[in-house]
Amino acid sequence: MNRERINPRSISGKRLLDTSCSRISRIGFGLYHKKRNFFKVTFIKVGYNRPMINLLSNQAEACSRESFECGSCGQQFETKVITWVDISKTPQAKQSLLKWQFNIIQCTHCGCRHFSGTPFFFEDFEEGLLVAVFPAMPDKRGEVEQSIREKYGYYPLLEFFYDMTQIWMLLYFQEHYKTNKNLCKLSRIGEGEKRIRTILRFLKQNPLMIDIREKLTETFFGNSAEDELLEILGRSIYLLEEMFLWPRDGRCICGSNFVRDFTCCEKNLDLAEHEHLLSQHYVIYCPSCKEAISGASCEHCGRVYTWKLGTVESYQYDADTEPHAASYSDSHFSSR
Repeated sequence: MNRERINPRSISGKRLLDTSCSRISRIGFGLYHKKRNFFKVTFIKVGYNRPMINLLSNQAEACSRESFECGSCGQQFETKVITWVDISKTPQAKQSLLKWQFNIIQCTHCGCRHFSGTPFFFEDFEEGLLVAVFPAMPDKRGEVEQSIREKYGYYPLLEFFYDMTQIWMLLYFQEHYKTNKNLCKLSRIGEGEKRIRTILRFLKQNPLMIDIREKLTETFFGNSAEDELLEILGRSIYLLEEMFLWPRDGRCICGSNFVRDFTCCEKNLDLAEHEHLLSQHYVIYCPSCKEAISGASCEHCGRVYTWKLGTVESYQYDADTEPHAASYSDSHFSSR
């Protein structure tokens, strides 16, 4: 796949990228500014952006030197920021994003560190995905998006994010599916492009993202326990998969007894000793592979159930009413 990167540059008194290309200029007008004012934020345990620049210097990634105004001392300073990154080739960048260290800049006068707020392109070449990330809403959003679509419409997947939480969650979902084999076995959202599209739709539409954003902020600033973050992240996986609340009678909506054939590593697991303990905070571990188990699928219809979203006594319904998968608004969680 051939691609043309936008390499921003500051032109005195103007907000342009390259006067030789009107299309790029239109993008630049909406994306980049010669000077940014931002409020003071002190990050705990974060890395200065220079190591990231060094890591990417030999990876054919794009950077830009831009001017900023420090929110602490008010002085002007210039520094490099990353404007394009392909995480399939730069695992360091992936870790930097997950640790909220990406495009952190440091004032050369007082040493205060800030998040640059610079828009950038996030690429996953292996997945055919390109995301234009705007930490803040750009001017003339419609024109900006249209210009990017015209230039990069050849990507199988082209998306726009206006919140760093969305990029963080995208990486979280991708890593989770790579490392959790039980989840992959139960997954109903497919693989490859199909899975990515489902994830992107969740990141853009699911109201749980509001709570995730708040919990991430609280956790990274030390105002919330990590266990609370892990709990809401786990819930996001189950909602993404459109799983159902766990029926205590072990009966699927289709009528099958899926608990009777509850297995892992081709061995039956007896849930009888766990039945009274099943709740949102309970995990069972396979004695063979030691993987955490929190649900099961019906071999007859393929529906997936998890007690991590809560439990119901049974799925009873008439011919005109089909029970639905758990959603963010479900309030009938088990209190046990």
